[in-house]
Amino acid sequence: MRSETKNIGDFQFFLKNLSDVLFRGGRLFYGWIAALSLLLLIGIMGYIFQMQAGHAVTNMREQVSWGFYIANFSFLVGIAAAAVLLVIPAYLYHFKAIKKIVAFGELLAITAVIMASLFLLVDTGRPERFWHAIPFIGSVNLPRSILGWDILVLNGYLLINIITVSYSCSTTYFGKEPNKRFTIPLILLAIPWAVMLHSVTAFIFNGLVARPFWNSSILAPRFLASAFCSGPSLMIIIFQVLRKTTIFEIRDSAIFKLAEIISYAMAINIFLLCAEFYKEYYSDTAQFTSMIYLFRRLDGHNNLVPWIWLAMLFNVTGFLIFVIPKARKNFVTLNIGCVLIFIGIWIEKGMGLILPGFGPSPLGEIYEYTPSWVEFSVGIGIWALGAMLYTFLVRIVIAVDTGKMRHRAAPPLVKDSDVGIVAGDIMSKNVLSVTAVTLIEEIRSILISNRISGVPVVDDENRLIGVVSETDIVFSLLHQEPQLAAKLKDILMPGNKGSEQKTGDVAAEIMTSPAITAFANTHLMELTELIAERRIKRVIIVDSEEHPIGVVSQIDIVKSQSHAQILPPAVSDFQI
Repeated sequence: MRSETKNIGDFQFFLKNLSDVLFRGGRLFYGWIAALSLLLLIGIMGYIFQMQAGHAVTNMREQVSWGFYIANFSFLVGIAAAAVLLVIPAYLYHFKAIKKIVAFGELLAITAVIMASLFLLVDTGRPERFWHAIPFIGSVNLPRSILGWDILVLNGYLLINIITVSYSCSTTYFGKEPNKRFTIPLILLAIPWAVMLHSVTAFIFNGLVARPFWNSSILAPRFLASAFCSGPSLMIIIFQVLRKTTIFEIRDSAIFKLAEIISYAMAINIFLLCAEFYKEYYSDTAQFTSMIYLFRRLDGHNNLVPWIWLAMLFNVTGFLIFVIPKARKNFVTLNIGCVLIFIGIWIEKGMGLILPGFGPSPLGEIYEYTPSWVEFSVGIGIWALGAMLYTFLVRIVIAVDTGKMRHRAAPPLVKDSDVGIVAGDIMSKNVLSVTAVTLIEEIRSILISNRISGVPVVDDENRLIGVVSETDIVFSLLHQEPQLAAKLKDILMPGNKGSEQKTGDVAAEIMTSPAITAFANTHLMELTELIAERRIKRVIIVDSEEHPIGVVSQIDIVKSQSHAQILPPAVSDFQI
């Protein structure tokens, strides 16, 4: 009897905690939920009207049977699949900064799959029969139906992510260590499953031989490449919002690693599109007619032309931003690039993929489709519901991770020893710098008089362009004795035998460029890993404009470790 009473009390405690996490917040939170609720209400009213009047209130017709709903479906499946880009660096390459935020990617996958399923539901003329498509309940006509396989893979991916997040949160809630023999295989299973998910979705289009625009062997790779651009772009924006509105710590290195992945994926996406261009324009196949309809005009029909070229402009501009390291490490240009790529991929992979497949039809007809107000309202409602669901899920995960939501009998939450220690706390702030034309003799005097081993090199606008170390000076003075320089190189710079030996009279000729840099909010552990991996003595700390604001050396890290041992445990905002 006592155990039952205790269980009831624990459950009531859990419900109260859950209610506080989900429904208590500041003005910003209430305003956000109110705005989403209004958009959701508009979507519900639009769908009720569509149910009463039928699909005639949409602009889909016999010539174009897929439109705005299926365009969003294909796009959201890519967003869901892109969540795997957090799993790969976190668990295959043990990138610690990303491992902390994998759960947010899994939550995005859950939300995107649910939204994609809702777009399928509203596209169905008889939604009461939608249960026929549910695996193990209805009849999905496996193994012959590729649509059946897509539904099976979609639900399987949803289940994998729900189990992973639920298990991780439950073990943390009860203060237990997760069983890695259970979690790791499940997380790694998500990698091939995500690839399979989006590939099977591409095969739905690819297998329709009467639609030559989709009948391309590289459609599935294009789906994956574009997904690995749009999904991380959305994640980067979400992570920055979370950093500003919650106490959850998301490192810059995690964001910049995602930005680097986007640059590679976007290059592949543009390359595949250009390959498709060449094949169609050179061979002049049946698919070429649809390409003309999309990119130029066909028989006076040009509704899609300005939109697809806008998407190309956005994608290329975004790619140029991400391919330049300085641009993708500046949060202003980074955010601009993310927005451009997200919108550009949505146009290209959404309406830019669906509509040309129907135009012209096998009989040569062209129907200029534009979504009706009903389709827009229903679509906005689904996006609002997805944003609301993701908001609530993220609040739960953050509350569990930070200890705000925790079982009464669970032990106190243990944080990493380096929590709160960042580069700005331990760096030397009196930065001495030289210019590109500073003579080596003058640099040597600066190093000796100030007892330092290196000095940043800046341009006329005080932007960091390199660093000159005592090793660089040694090699510059020994350029007339190459054999001696080679021997010293093995002693002073082990593991860097292939690096180029520079000689000269001024800083620009001997400096190491680009310099290894970090930001003031870079964590201590990350700085330690950076110095160890690069085998360097110091890291230059810069601001968003690449101006040097400090230096963290090996001795600074050693001092911080001894200082951290006498500091009291960090206290969270919730405990205060």
